[in-house]
Amino acid sequence: MNTQLDEHAARRIITPFYDLFSAKRRDFDKGLAVLADDWRSYYNNDDYLGKEHTATFLRRLFNLIPDIDVEIRQLFVNGEFVTVRSALTGTPSDTFMGVPYGGRSFNIMTIDIHQIRDGKIVALYHAENWATAIEQLSATSGDDPIRV
Repeated sequence: MNTQLDEHAARRIITPFYDLFSAKRRDFDKGLAVLADDWRSYYNNDDYLGKEHTATFLRRLFNLIPDIDVEIRQLFVNGEFVTVRSALTGTPSDTFMGVPYGGRSFNIMTIDIHQIRDGKIVALYHAENWATAIEQLSATSGDDPIRV
């Protein structure tokens, strides 16, 4: 039986997952422990990665962006759903999303909707502003990125 989450409980559950995205706080065991065994990470409306494939993906991502960091900017709770707006930053160490290595960093907004049941995250629906990351990584000195 799932009960109504408050902000404190939601933060306690999701923080180890977000700590995965910080080299200074990363603990894979704790970060993955908050995910249900049948956890699904939806990267579009129909397709998702499970827990094991997500762990493999994250290890590759963190190798490519060793200084990756996330900062939770806002958190909203509605029943068993927790919505997080965060800032994701990093400096790729090689070609990233088709952009050749140039030593530049990115700073993008992410929106995550976590579904929590019985103290575990059972699903994640997420969107990252990768177009802005590509724009920032591709910029040349003096460029003024276009904002839409």
